[in-house]
Amino acid sequence: MLRGGIYRDRKQGFAIAAPPAGWERVKVEDASLAFRDPEQASMALSSRCDVRTTDAGLLARQLRIGLAPYQVQTERHIVLAGRPAVLQWIALAAGTRVKTVTRIAAPCVQDFVLVAPRDFDSAERSFDAWWESFAPGPERAP
Repeated sequence: MLRGGIYRDRKQGFAIAAPPAGWERVKVEDASLAFRDPEQASMALSSRCDVRTTDAGLLARQLRIGLAPYQVQTERHIVLAGRPAVLQWIALAAGTRVKTVTRIAAPCVQDFVLVAPRDFDSAERSFDAWWESFAPGPERAP
């Protein structure tokens, strides 16, 4: 539910700020929340609690399945909301760039994905502010 600029997922108990003005909410299959900007950049959050592995790197690499050809520009480990995460930048053909953040709070995982075919730098600033606003609720028992 999006209210007062904050999206709250009652089932999984997390909250995240809405992106800045200009980003329109859209439906994306398997995404808890997704937005598109006027430059056709899109960002999405998928959250699920059926994960059997706690290897954030492995789960982050799974996001690349079906992306061909691509080049991983950077992959690094970070901490998001007190849990391990992996951040990656990926270059696709025709200048499209992708940035992902995969956060593990076993048995749950959150994937934040940005796809920007044009103005990546502007979209990335909005995306970074968005995923950095993520606030988890109580941890779920395995």
